[in-house]
Amino acid sequence: MKILVADDHKSIVDGIILDLNELLPNATITGAHRSSEIVELCNDTRFDIIFMDIDIPQANGIKLAKTVLDKYPRTNIIYITGYEKYALESYETNASTFLLKPVTKKAIAKAIDNLRFPVSDITDELAAKEYSGEGYVGMRIQKYREERGMSRNEFAELLNVTPPTIHRWETGVRKPDIATLMKIASILGVKIDELTAPLS
Repeated sequence: MKILVADDHKSIVDGIILDLNELLPNATITGAHRSSEIVELCNDTRFDIIFMDIDIPQANGIKLAKTVLDKYPRTNIIYITGYEKYALESYETNASTFLLKPVTKKAIAKAIDNLRFPVSDITDELAAKEYSGEGYVGMRIQKYREERGMSRNEFAELLNVTPPTIHRWETGVRKPDIATLMKIASILGVKIDELTAPLS
């Protein structure tokens, strides 16, 4: 799970990162408080969650979020601001939620529990560590299934297979054939390369 905390006040960034490290110890968390750095990170990196300040000097947070969502539509945007007046405008970007400063650890935890797009704990790095060869394909299937909020039973029904078949794929015991992989990619809304490309 990759998270960006973007606010022009370094103390706020550091405080949110401290809380996130306790709540999500396995997440990769990046902080940015300079406008140019925030813009660059949003343009170059796919984050699962972005805590975005709205009133950023030289970079409007809502406009920046819209740019991110155009490129990565499944990004969870959690706005952080000291001004309630931005609430209505922020929800036009289908934000996960809107947090008023000062942001508390309890509010962060609630926001994480209610993400618009669920995020799996499975990363490419974990897949590479757990499996050699082609076994990581199964972990990627599980990752994208979980991120779509689908149970194994629901996924199996869409594919017209049994839940134990899904389990065997996801644990690397068996691998779907190419036709099935194409159907899986279609259901999960990803390119087949995202399931099969070798890890770098």
